[in-house]
Amino acid sequence: MKKKILLMIICVVLLSLIACSQDTNEDSSVDTDEELRMGYITMDLGNPYFVRLTDGMKEKAEELNIDLSIHDGKNEVEPQIKAMEDLITQQVDAIILSANNSQALNSKVKEAKDAGIKVIAANAPVENPDAFIGSIEYDNGFQAGEIAGEYIRDNLDGKAKVAILQLSTIPAALERTKGQKEGLLSLAPDAEIVAEPDASTRELGLNAIETLLQSHPDLNVVLGVNDDSVLGAYQAMKAAGKEGEDVALVGFDAIEEALLKIKEGGIYRGTIDIAPFESGKVIIETAKKVLEEGPIEEIIEFPVTKVTEENVDKFLDK
Repeated sequence: MKKKILLMIICVVLLSLIACSQDTNEDSSVDTDEELRMGYITMDLGNPYFVRLTDGMKEKAEELNIDLSIHDGKNEVEPQIKAMEDLITQQVDAIILSANNSQALNSKVKEAKDAGIKVIAANAPVENPDAFIGSIEYDNGFQAGEIAGEYIRDNLDGKAKVAILQLSTIPAALERTKGQKEGLLSLAPDAEIVAEPDASTRELGLNAIETLLQSHPDLNVVLGVNDDSVLGAYQAMKAAGKEGEDVALVGFDAIEEALLKIKEGGIYRGTIDIAPFESGKVIIETAKKVLEEGPIEEIIEFPVTKVTEENVDKFLDK
């Protein structure tokens, strides 16, 4: 009888343990399925590239049941610092950051990580991120420079007066500009770079080229850190009557308006496509992977393609 009672007690204990184990597993699966919360701090929503990038991010976030908030850096550091502080206070699962000034934001990156928040760097590197999605900006710029250099070599006897519109406050943008210069000179070594004014918006691009044309009326080639600034340069050159075969403008980002100008066959000769919509999706997928599997050490590169009149239709069809 004692043996039977003992056996019954053992069975009851075992059943209780199994039930507890099942309850724990069920609770765990509920936690895994909870909606993830992420915040994205963009460089500047005034830039069409970042608008398109965030469109891709939003679509992928909705597909993956991720609560995504977007914060505009306005091409400055302070709004990004404030956004970092807010997201840390909110204890989001991940912060995605396109830093306007990596050095100024490194302390906030550390603060977020110390709080248990994953930090994913996009477009510009920061110190010790959990993942970096971007590209080698020097290489990207070099390809843009090659478009201009090839045009100068083949159509202008290798000679031109060139302006490069830059963004000197962002190290990654400076690397892009350095690549543009060296890419251009690699194919057109006799071209003269007459100025490198700061201009990252359409208005600044327009103003910069209007001013330069007064001191350099023979200016005939313009490269820029993005399409928006070069579209401003386009307005200035057209207003000055510079619209012949001896003029070449090359942008960066492959926004639709620039692509349409290239298709016209006029002075807008090329741009660089870095697939912002698709890149936005990759950013969200990467952030989710980091949360599930841990940090990713190797850089995840955006696709980069030269766009000229010869292949522009392919990009307009996207």
